[in-house]
Amino acid sequence: MNTPAKKPFNLFSYLKLIKPYWRKLIRVWYVPMILAILLGFFQWYKERQKTPFFSAQITYMLEDEILNGSPVSNPLMAAITGQSPTSNKAIMNDLAFSNLLIEYTLLRNTNENGKYMPLVNYLLKKQGADSTNPNWFQSGYKIGDNPTKDEILRSFSNGIKPTFKAASKESGLLVMSFSNGDAVFCKRFLELHLHTISDFYIDKRMDRANMIIKATVRRRDSLLAALQGKEYTSAAMQDRGFGTVMRRATVPQNQLQRDISMLNAQYGESLAALNAAKMELEKKRPFIAVVDDIRFPLEATYPEPYKKGAIFGFLGLILGTALVVGFHLAKEYLVKQKQAFRKMNP
Repeated sequence: MNTPAKKPFNLFSYLKLIKPYWRKLIRVWYVPMILAILLGFFQWYKERQKTPFFSAQITYMLEDEILNGSPVSNPLMAAITGQSPTSNKAIMNDLAFSNLLIEYTLLRNTNENGKYMPLVNYLLKKQGADSTNPNWFQSGYKIGDNPTKDEILRSFSNGIKPTFKAASKESGLLVMSFSNGDAVFCKRFLELHLHTISDFYIDKRMDRANMIIKATVRRRDSLLAALQGKEYTSAAMQDRGFGTVMRRATVPQNQLQRDISMLNAQYGESLAALNAAKMELEKKRPFIAVVDDIRFPLEATYPEPYKKGAIFGFLGLILGTALVVGFHLAKEYLVKQKQAFRKMNP
């Protein structure tokens, strides 16, 4: 069964439909006009209260060294072990949205008129606070020291996230963007936040390698201490045994020399292991570099009160016309229903 084709939209057909109501509409012309003026003025006034909105974007790249020179064949295992470039970039994007890392960024120092202070103080200063305020943050503040200040940090973090974005381009580059009514804060936040997530990501990726280096250093130091102790002991035995004739007297000294030779070999191995661990540490260190930095002037969206007022005024005119026509249509419908009811119930 063929369905009837839909008729294309035709404005004049709708104008013809409301043509019988033109005279009635002209009589109450003030209704749509008043509605148009009210809506237009409301939107004009609302738009005038807005401030310019600035947007900034920073583009950077992440390059990870693949362990053993070859990627893991299992994608799940690659993601778990951090050997998948795609998963690492997704982790970077997820870290950017972390409330905790945003708070760490707000606690980073920024230069304000030649003085360094936490970035969160810049926001507090805009709210009218100063260094005498009890909620003013001191450099070196740690999350958890003051519940009230922690709440302030979390509230600022929640206010930042709605206009903050982090994504990956098709080329593999990473992008972070942020919009705010303050161009200076917009630029500073993105630049500091990149340092925060980069430092956090690198530290966590390097934790295991750093632990290996620390263990290797401890072993080297202990071997060096033992070797030095044996050497002092050997020297003391040589001093005491100077001029001895019997071979038995030289046995402890020979055993000590053998221990020293073994410790020397182990100490050399520990130095080689430490150097290898340091090279492996540098090999595993992620490479993060800014590709496109942030510079003034930033992209800005300015309020347009007259344009928005005119648009909403026109919409109010249409809405007022529709209300008048709808009122008369509803009135006629009720009259017809009333007449039909009287015919059925004489």
